[in-house]
Amino acid sequence: MVSNGRERGVALIFAVVALAVVALMVAVVASSLQPRITTHRHLERTVKLTALVDAAMAASLAELAADPADSGVEEQVLGDGTMQSTVTQVGLHEVEVTAVGRSRGWRATVVARVDLEHGPRVLRWHRFQSAE
Repeated sequence: MVSNGRERGVALIFAVVALAVVALMVAVVASSLQPRITTHRHLERTVKLTALVDAAMAASLAELAADPADSGVEEQVLGDGTMQSTVTQVGLHEVEVTAVGRSRGWRATVVARVDLEHGPRVLRWHRFQSAE
Protein backbone atom coordinates (compact mmCIF):
# COMPACT_ATOMS: atom_id res chain seq x y z
CA MET A 1 0.00 0.00 0.00
CA VAL A 2 1.40 3.36 -0.97
CA SER A 3 0.73 6.42 1.17
CA ASN A 4 0.16 9.72 -0.47
CA GLY A 5 2.40 12.77 -0.10
CA ARG A 6 0.06 14.46 2.34
CA GLU A 7 0.45 11.68 4.96
CA ARG A 8 4.23 11.79 4.58
CA GLY A 9 4.17 15.57 5.17
CA VAL A 10 2.16 15.16 8.39
CA ALA A 11 4.61 12.49 9.63
CA LEU A 12 7.50 14.83 8.87
CA ILE A 13 5.87 17.64 10.85
CA PHE A 14 5.32 15.30 13.82
CA ALA A 15 8.95 14.16 13.63
CA VAL A 16 10.20 17.78 13.60
CA VAL A 17 7.97 18.71 16.55
CA ALA A 18 9.15 15.66 18.51
CA LEU A 19 12.77 16.54 17.77
CA ALA A 20 12.17 20.14 18.92
CA VAL A 21 10.62 18.89 22.19
CA VAL A 22 13.60 16.58 22.82
CA ALA A 23 16.04 19.42 22.07
CA LEU A 24 14.16 21.70 24.47
CA MET A 25 14.32 19.06 27.22
CA VAL A 26 18.05 18.57 26.68
CA ALA A 27 18.56 22.34 26.96
CA VAL A 28 16.53 22.49 30.19
CA VAL A 29 18.49 19.62 31.77
CA ALA A 30 21.82 21.13 30.67
CA SER A 31 20.94 24.53 32.11
CA SER A 32 19.91 22.99 35.43
CA LEU A 33 23.20 21.04 35.66
CA GLN A 34 25.49 23.98 34.87
CA PRO A 35 25.30 25.64 38.34
CA ARG A 36 26.01 22.29 39.98
CA ILE A 37 29.05 21.73 37.77
CA THR A 38 30.33 25.22 38.55
CA THR A 39 29.79 24.70 42.28
CA HIS A 40 31.57 21.35 42.13
CA ARG A 41 34.59 22.90 40.38
CA HIS A 42 34.75 25.72 42.93
CA LEU A 43 34.53 23.25 45.82
CA GLU A 44 37.20 20.99 44.29
CA ARG A 45 39.55 23.97 43.82
CA THR A 46 38.99 25.15 47.39
CA VAL A 47 39.65 21.68 48.84
CA LYS A 48 42.88 21.28 46.84
CA LEU A 49 44.17 24.73 47.78
CA THR A 50 43.25 24.24 51.44
CA ALA A 51 45.13 20.93 51.52
CA LEU A 52 48.21 22.51 49.91
CA VAL A 53 48.32 25.53 52.21
CA ASP A 54 47.61 23.39 55.30
CA ALA A 55 50.49 21.10 54.32
CA ALA A 56 52.81 24.10 54.00
CA MET A 57 51.71 25.43 57.40
CA ALA A 58 52.07 22.01 59.07
CA ALA A 59 55.55 21.53 57.60
CA SER A 60 56.56 25.01 58.80
CA LEU A 61 55.31 24.39 62.33
CA ALA A 62 57.12 21.04 62.43
CA GLU A 63 60.35 22.70 61.30
CA LEU A 64 59.90 25.48 63.87
CA ALA A 65 59.43 22.87 66.60
CA ALA A 66 62.79 21.36 65.67
CA ASP A 67 64.56 24.67 64.97
CA PRO A 68 63.05 28.00 66.07
CA ALA A 69 65.36 29.80 63.60
CA ASP A 70 63.91 27.96 60.58
CA SER A 71 63.16 30.21 57.60
CA GLY A 72 60.32 28.25 56.00
CA VAL A 73 59.64 25.52 53.49
CA GLU A 74 61.09 25.72 49.97
CA GLU A 75 58.61 25.41 47.10
CA GLN A 76 57.58 21.79 46.63
CA VAL A 77 55.40 20.22 43.96
CA LEU A 78 52.50 18.14 45.25
CA GLY A 79 50.21 16.65 42.61
CA ASP A 80 49.15 19.44 40.26
CA GLY A 81 50.01 22.19 42.75
CA THR A 82 52.82 23.63 44.79
CA MET A 83 53.31 24.68 48.41
CA GLN A 84 55.83 26.88 50.18
CA SER A 85 56.18 29.02 53.28
CA THR A 86 58.29 31.81 54.72
CA VAL A 87 58.98 32.60 58.36
CA THR A 88 59.62 36.17 59.49
CA GLN A 89 60.73 37.15 63.00
CA VAL A 90 58.33 39.78 64.41
CA GLY A 91 59.16 39.70 68.12
CA LEU A 92 61.46 38.12 70.66
CA HIS A 93 59.47 34.87 70.72
CA GLU A 94 57.07 35.46 67.84
CA VAL A 95 57.25 34.78 64.14
CA GLU A 96 54.88 35.28 61.25
CA VAL A 97 54.45 32.27 58.99
CA THR A 98 53.14 32.88 55.48
CA ALA A 99 52.12 29.61 53.84
CA VAL A 100 51.09 29.54 50.18
CA GLY A 101 49.46 26.80 48.11
CA ARG A 102 49.10 27.20 44.33
CA SER A 103 47.16 25.17 41.78
CA ARG A 104 45.83 25.87 38.28
CA GLY A 105 46.17 29.64 38.41
CA TRP A 106 44.75 30.02 41.94
CA ARG A 107 46.50 30.71 45.22
CA ALA A 108 45.53 30.15 48.87
CA THR A 109 47.51 31.94 51.56
CA VAL A 110 47.54 31.57 55.33
CA VAL A 111 49.30 34.20 57.43
CA ALA A 112 49.76 33.05 61.03
CA ARG A 113 51.32 34.65 64.08
CA VAL A 114 53.17 31.94 66.00
CA ASP A 115 54.55 32.03 69.55
CA LEU A 116 57.82 30.08 69.90
CA GLU A 117 58.42 30.51 73.63
CA HIS A 118 56.75 27.23 74.65
CA GLY A 119 56.95 25.43 71.33
CA PRO A 120 55.19 26.64 68.21
CA ARG A 121 51.70 27.79 69.12
CA VAL A 122 49.49 29.59 66.62
CA LEU A 123 48.13 32.77 68.19
CA ARG A 124 46.04 33.95 65.24
CA TRP A 125 45.78 33.34 61.55
CA HIS A 126 44.08 34.63 58.43
CA ARG A 127 43.31 32.62 55.30
CA PHE A 128 42.39 33.91 51.85
CA GLN A 129 42.15 32.59 48.31
CA SER A 130 42.46 34.42 45.01
CA ALA A 131 43.28 34.04 41.36
CA GLU A 132 46.92 34.63 40.50
